[in-house]
Amino acid sequence: KDIAEGGSKAVCLVDTEGFKGHEREHIMRKSLKAMVNSILDTITPNERDSTVMVDHMGGAEEFIYFGPDEQVTPEHINWIVKRAAQRHYPMPSAFMSSKPDAGINHKEFGVTSEGVAVFLDEALRATGVRTDQPFTVSLVGGADGDVAGNMLKIMHREYGENAR
Repeated sequence: KDIAEGGSKAVCLVDTEGFKGHEREHIMRKSLKAMVNSILDTITPNERDSTVMVDHMGGAEEFIYFGPDEQVTPEHINWIVKRAAQRHYPMPSAFMSSKPDAGINHKEFGVTSEGVAVFLDEALRATGVRTDQPFTVSLVGGADGDVAGNMLKIMHREYGENAR
């Protein structure tokens, strides 16, 4: 296991309207790098005096773990880990999951979907839905996402033909 459980999701929206091909790729890559550097700016020690910009941990080291999503390539993942090390992040290899040569490929193994499935099961129980008889679930997700597709497989695994 290469990252901690829980947390929140960050999104970087990049307007690439009017750009195509290499120009679009360049803008996307530069935006991703700027976002990573901005976050590292707030949590890694200042080189001059070892202070951090944001300290809501009372002086304790703060750990942030990224997981890739749409448009994040293995090359980006490797750069992010390398950059975290250059910026003296305390555990650079844990800063980004789904590394090509280490860790768990979140898309291949449906890691996010497994977490959603646990939440779904708890929600079904809490609302009195009996999973030992047919029930209906609606899934909504991004057009390029894999969570809903993996959820279909997981629901079939867990509930068989009862999940519709």
